[in-house]
Amino acid sequence: MARHRHKNPRVKVYFQYKGIFFRLLEAINFGSKTVPELKIKGLSDTYIQTKDDQRRFDGQFHVGQLIRFIDGKYVEFTYHKDGSILVEVLNPSGKEYFNPYGQGERWTPIADITTYQPVMISQILKLANYRPAFIEEKHGLRNYIVKNERLFELERGQGIFVLVYLKHKDYPLAKYCFDDMNYSDVLMRFGENLELCIFIQKQLTPDNAGSTRNNFSFVDKLDGFEYLSNVLKNHIFNPRAASFISGIQEGGCYFDVSEQMMQVIESVGKFYVHLQKAGVPNLVQEAKLVRMLLDKLDGKYDEYLAMNEDEQMKYALVQFLNGVISRIPSEMCEDSDKVAIA
Repeated sequence: MARHRHKNPRVKVYFQYKGIFFRLLEAINFGSKTVPELKIKGLSDTYIQTKDDQRRFDGQFHVGQLIRFIDGKYVEFTYHKDGSILVEVLNPSGKEYFNPYGQGERWTPIADITTYQPVMISQILKLANYRPAFIEEKHGLRNYIVKNERLFELERGQGIFVLVYLKHKDYPLAKYCFDDMNYSDVLMRFGENLELCIFIQKQLTPDNAGSTRNNFSFVDKLDGFEYLSNVLKNHIFNPRAASFISGIQEGGCYFDVSEQMMQVIESVGKFYVHLQKAGVPNLVQEAKLVRMLLDKLDGKYDEYLAMNEDEQMKYALVQFLNGVISRIPSEMCEDSDKVAIA
């Protein structure tokens, strides 16, 4: 009897633009579930910027930098269990291998990641550099499609910043898409304790950018890592924000947050301020009330936002009372009906 060959878990990440799919990258756990190791490939037709230029962490090019590009027709990146990094590039002159941090330098060993570990950053400056992709179904393969086409609508002077990172499964993460500006999600489970994640942000790019070619490189081990940590801990890694957004999304809804939805959420925040001032106990969690209100509006946010603040507070109060009633056990409701009949 033939034995099935074990398939390493992998994910292909796509984005969609004008109805056409393009592949952003492919990630594979080429190790095991207990000892995972990461390989990222599919980064074709891109420039790689190496560490010797002292590149800034933010994925943009700046005046005065010594930029050395490797024009790779095929690029493969590996992050080994001991923290060692290797980049393989296939170009017209043959194959080239290098460690972007210098020979012998290592990142955090994968088993020692307890918070998050940036893996690579990418800058998309021109969508025309991507070729249409065919999405195929295979055993052990997850196809992940970035759920926001508007994010890839670039105007002059705009670019897309992409951060791929590993994080511990217990480390808080706000997963959402805000309008056409920010995107945060988990791509795949990585081993027993980690998750492979992605953060995408539309940014302004300086007119003096050194190239219009898409590129990727690596987060500086000191300044870049510290800066990203300081920024993201108040953003997607904020525990309160992660818990709040998770509460709103209970049941798998409201991943995509529009500007109008944000205004509705802010109005609920004002409602709770009024409750607190009035000394009313918080009998319904704020995230649950937001979800109830969004469900009730069913996308008709204009009507709600056209109300004045007093009308919005009354509308929210009705939903709040419905939430309180929903917490009353059904047995008590049945007993109260019997008393009323008697």
